[in-house]
Amino acid sequence: MRKLLFFIILTSFVYAQNVTVKDYEVAVSQAKNLRFDGNWNWSQIGDSVSTNLANAYLFLRTFYSSLPMAWFIDAEANGFKNKSKFGHIVTLKARFNKYIWPHADLFGFSELNASHTDTSKQIASDLTVGFGYGRYIDATSLAKAVRIEDHLLRDKVISGYLSKEIMLDIANIIEREEEFKVMYGDTYETYWFDAIEVEIKKSDQLVEDNVGSIGILRMRQVLFNINERVNQRFYGWDATAGILFPLTTSDKSPVGNPNLSLGGRYSVPLSWKFQINATARIFTPMDSSFVKKITTSLGVDFIYELSNKINFVTNYKIEVLKPENRDAVFTNNLGSSFWFYLENNIFLTITGSYTKLGSNPSTLSTNIGLQYNLF
Repeated sequence: MRKLLFFIILTSFVYAQNVTVKDYEVAVSQAKNLRFDGNWNWSQIGDSVSTNLANAYLFLRTFYSSLPMAWFIDAEANGFKNKSKFGHIVTLKARFNKYIWPHADLFGFSELNASHTDTSKQIASDLTVGFGYGRYIDATSLAKAVRIEDHLLRDKVISGYLSKEIMLDIANIIEREEEFKVMYGDTYETYWFDAIEVEIKKSDQLVEDNVGSIGILRMRQVLFNINERVNQRFYGWDATAGILFPLTTSDKSPVGNPNLSLGGRYSVPLSWKFQINATARIFTPMDSSFVKKITTSLGVDFIYELSNKINFVTNYKIEVLKPENRDAVFTNNLGSSFWFYLENNIFLTITGSYTKLGSNPSTLSTNIGLQYNLF
């Protein structure tokens, strides 16, 4: 284990790029990802089928962040068939931040959460309003610029690393893809790549007069996810405090009193291969059970790129439900996956997971599936 940790730390610092993730600061930051996963588990004991479970999972994440405002949308839909039984779980989380001063990080926010399952009588929902502090930045465009630089160095198109200023200019051009589409239509790719090549020429690191066909090929591979994929890169944090108002319950029971809600998010890319994301949330009813009844959740994601085609992803989530005058119930979920990039945004995934709910026996499971990133 110590050797593995040493290897990860060492490989996090051997790359000598002149630019780091946190150098990327833009007035407008945006990202979107739509992913589909599917898997099927089947087993038989003697002549009897013991497991026949099929899952389909759709995940959407998109956000937009600018100096005056930001919004975030996460939506998940899971449909499954267990032998002859069908079921589903659908969740939606949408948050809107309005920064009070354009160049400061203090904001007011509203957040809507909704969910529905096959056993629900109606959609369960709640609304939170309050204040927060902090910002999130999507630096994926800079990560793509670094990946292009790596390819050009290995193929001897450039003789050395590009300067921080040039790398940031290239990342800005990559971020402006939609602008090039609007201006040039179907031929935008030519002008987009020309703009990137102009910045590379400014470095005086080109071995020839231009990037050539191999340089264009490497740009296309990175920017259009051909034979490889660049993981999204985020950095920053925010912390919030607000009042959660229950709107509806899944079983049509009374919604209850408002809750005090505290939350936080943190993302840090330790290197161009190593990313950690963390979220935390605590809420308690604003009535006689204040701080006597508490719900807490904490989640951590660990993402490490073993190569341009293999990712190692581990996530851990703990939920603690403390009812009034009763002992707390802990739920632990730990999952680790290898994602193998095949082609055309298709990944082969191998996953192992561990779940422990209170005093119930722990559950270990494994599955193999296919993941498709629509965008």
